[in-house]
Amino acid sequence: MLDTGNGGHAVGRSGHRTAVDEVPTAPRLFPRGIAGVRAMVDVGAEHGVPVPTCLEGSGVDKNTLANGAAHVRAWQELVVAQNLVRATGDAPGLGLEVGSRIPLRTYSVWGFALLSSPTLREAATIGLRYLELTFTMVGIHLQEDADEVHLVLDDRFVPQPVRHFFVEREMANIRTILDTILGRPFRPLRLDLRVPRPEKPAPYEAFADAPITFGAQRNAIVTPAAILEQALPQADRHTMQVCERECRLLLARRADAGFAARVGKLVMEWPDGIPDMGVAAAALHVSTRTLRRRLAVEGTSYRRLVDGARHARAVEMLSTIGLGVDQIAVRLGYADAAAFIRAFRRWTGATPGAYRTGVPTRPH
Repeated sequence: MLDTGNGGHAVGRSGHRTAVDEVPTAPRLFPRGIAGVRAMVDVGAEHGVPVPTCLEGSGVDKNTLANGAAHVRAWQELVVAQNLVRATGDAPGLGLEVGSRIPLRTYSVWGFALLSSPTLREAATIGLRYLELTFTMVGIHLQEDADEVHLVLDDRFVPQPVRHFFVEREMANIRTILDTILGRPFRPLRLDLRVPRPEKPAPYEAFADAPITFGAQRNAIVTPAAILEQALPQADRHTMQVCERECRLLLARRADAGFAARVGKLVMEWPDGIPDMGVAAAALHVSTRTLRRRLAVEGTSYRRLVDGARHARAVEMLSTIGLGVDQIAVRLGYADAAAFIRAFRRWTGATPGAYRTGVPTRPH
């Protein structure tokens, strides 16, 4: 298994570094480009889904969609995906269509680093090390034995209604990337998918052009181990090193400058409800006054971050079987269910019940 840059590694039988049992979570902390949302909207239009329906409740409008330099948050992308899946009746292969629309050039310097790598092994190492710079919603890691390489897609942290959509999307996008950096069509040994065999597997079979194992224990793209040593046609080690340095700097700048992102992540991941500002400030080792001032410098406020976190967590909780509106309201710190329902209607234009069941709602 290759070093993913997440720490906690040992040496496997093949002599390469191998990660221990802990699997990295999906990279959702930093903003991502608009290309992922745009691809979903384009595919939605081909399926007869109006743009406002795709974007409903996401906070993304047509002007943002048209701005190639725009960025969105992961929760906004999740909302668009849920809208698309619901509006299309969860069409088989929908994620495959979307993933094939995101070309390598969309990833800028990260993409150039992969393209200029001398071998596929080095491209994989860089790609996984700086995965935070991509659009992926699933955790990705590489496992290697003497004969096969498994690129594993961990979907455990993705809401259930869009879990297989994002697995499909990332698989198709990975294949698009491999086609580009290999300079020829990539064909796997097989695909392993956790979903049961669908009634209409044709979209998967056409995409894979290889055997597919449905109902597998995990999602994975399986290839011969020897492919990792393959030389790449546009290899340029100096360019790769320059691009990797830029990836490292870009990631560091995002981490250093994103105080609001740190606060938002804290609120999103708080284990018991929503922390008040004083508790959040203490957890970040700053005073309440400093927290308020630093957020103002970045053009936001604690109240806005809490509102966004509640929106995102509400969408995810509504996707979890067994959680009722009253339970969600308590977990999100609302006085009662009615207050939560009013907030949810403000976010999405729908009640939680209508949103969960996919009942058509008014534009919001």
